[in-house]
Amino acid sequence: MIKRTQILSKEGEILSDQTLPYSEILTDEGYKVPVHKLGAKIFADVLFPEEVTHAEIGRMTCLSKLMIGKTNLLGYRRGRDIEAYTEKELAGIVGLKDRQGRQFIKKMYDLHMIHKTETGIYINPMYFMTGQRLSLDLFLIFREELKGFLPDWVMVEFLRQARIKAPAEQGASL
Repeated sequence: MIKRTQILSKEGEILSDQTLPYSEILTDEGYKVPVHKLGAKIFADVLFPEEVTHAEIGRMTCLSKLMIGKTNLLGYRRGRDIEAYTEKELAGIVGLKDRQGRQFIKKMYDLHMIHKTETGIYINPMYFMTGQRLSLDLFLIFREELKGFLPDWVMVEFLRQARIKAPAEQGASL
């Protein structure tokens, strides 16, 4: 199959005409998974902290499947609302009770693998990330951890966007 794309001017004049092969869904190479399917990305060049055990990486992988799309918030949908999981619920999900669960969650906070805000608990996008793009809000939650991971110009641009956003939000709340 071939995909043809034309860009037309307002007058109908062809500005660009491009033909590309259209990839088949199922070929001899296998099935092409649609991009809209949810899942977490991991980055091969980002190592887990040395202090994290293989069992804890497994637990974090289980938690990564609970991230709400494009936010990295650990939560679930209740009707049209999104509910954030509590620390106790997350510990139970990964099979830990009471003291062991609290120790695991505390260790993940201490290693900056997760972070708690007033809206819920988020997973550091360096380790697991949903969506194609890092949002400004997620950047702001993990900005210190993302130093050295993101290019300097991206850091500067996100901080510029944050300065613009802050006064706009303050004005909206007045």
